[in-house]
Amino acid sequence: MKGKIGIILVVIGGIFILGWFLFSKFSAPESDIVARNGLHWHSNLSINILGEAQDVPAGLGLGRLPHNPMHTHDRDNVIHMEFSGTVREDNLLLEKFFEIWGKQFNKDCIFDKCSGPDGNLKMMVNGKENSNFDNYMMRDDDKIEIIFSASASAVKEIKVLGTEFSFEPSTIEAKSGETIKIIFQNKGSMPHNLTINGPGVATKTVGSSGEDAIGFKVPSAGTYSFECSVPGHKEAGMRGNLIVD
Repeated sequence: MKGKIGIILVVIGGIFILGWFLFSKFSAPESDIVARNGLHWHSNLSINILGEAQDVPAGLGLGRLPHNPMHTHDRDNVIHMEFSGTVREDNLLLEKFFEIWGKQFNKDCIFDKCSGPDGNLKMMVNGKENSNFDNYMMRDDDKIEIIFSASASAVKEIKVLGTEFSFEPSTIEAKSGETIKIIFQNKGSMPHNLTINGPGVATKTVGSSGEDAIGFKVPSAGTYSFECSVPGHKEAGMRGNLIVD
């Protein structure tokens, strides 16, 4: 008797599992289904943060069996989507890839960089700006670009050291229109300052181990000399150039 009851329970359980499988396979709205017999797609993902390209690691999603249908093979920025059976839109969201990678990405942030005073985040898909970010459904042959660029209002800090009789660095590079802050530190034994010709800005003259800072908007493209205005220091070699692109 107990054996018959056990068999009946197993059969009922099997029917339940089969029913649930069929329900999950065919109950999704037709509009949410991308493919019913699997697909093999590829999307190219590039990430650039403050002008530096970020590597997409090889082997993401392949660390253990079974392999994740969404994965990378090589360090070529290609995301492989190799699904069998029914594929829904949710399976192909960009957020799924970042979950596999273990990195942050949403409409505000990429990795540890978030839109705000330090910069702005945008995403391009096939050459056009896209506002879906992590909710974007990847498609075959997509070219996805995630870009975090410095905000126009962001302040670029540059540290310059002064000694007898030189600046380090003696060449400062900046872009026209950006705002920079030069932090001048006197590492010499005599009083020094940093004076930029053209923009007409200068630090205070500070003694040994002293420090002062100046912030200003970079002028139009060109080369602007800077120097220590203490008499005789420029002639002794304490000068340099601000090069503006």
